[in-house]
Amino acid sequence: MYKVGVIGLINGSMLGLVMKWVEMSWGIKVYTLLLNVDFLPVIGTVPWSEGFLFFFHLLFSVAVTFSYVHIVIPLKIFKDWNKYLLAFLTIIPAVFLYFPLSAWSLTEAVLPTDTKAFSVWASLHLIYALSLPKAI
Repeated sequence: MYKVGVIGLINGSMLGLVMKWVEMSWGIKVYTLLLNVDFLPVIGTVPWSEGFLFFFHLLFSVAVTFSYVHIVIPLKIFKDWNKYLLAFLTIIPAVFLYFPLSAWSLTEAVLPTDTKAFSVWASLHLIYALSLPKAI
C-alpha cells in the first residue's frame, strides 16, 4: 500500500512539474488548469497557495494509482500484457476532464477549443498512464 502511494506521488509530481515547465517555456497554461479549483463551490472561494493546490493534485494522483492497483487490476478482465491498456483506460477520464475544467475555469487558463493545449494535456496524461504499469 505504501509503494502504491509513493508511485502516485512520484508520477503526479512528474506530471505537474512537466506541465509547469511547459507553461513557463511555451506559455500554454496547462499547469494553471491542472491546479485550478476556482469553479468548485466552497473550495474555489479559498485563496489556496500553489503548494496546497499542488497537494490536491497529488492526492488525486494517488487516488488514480490506488484505483488502478486495487480496483482495476484485480478485476482480471485483461491478461498481464494488457496492463498498459488498463492504465490508458484508467487515465482517459482525466484526459477528457480538460474540456469541463477549461470551460468552467474562472481564471485565465486555456480555452476548451485550444487544440495545442489539449494536445499537451492529453499527451502528458497518456505518458502518466504509461508510467503506471511500468512503476508497479
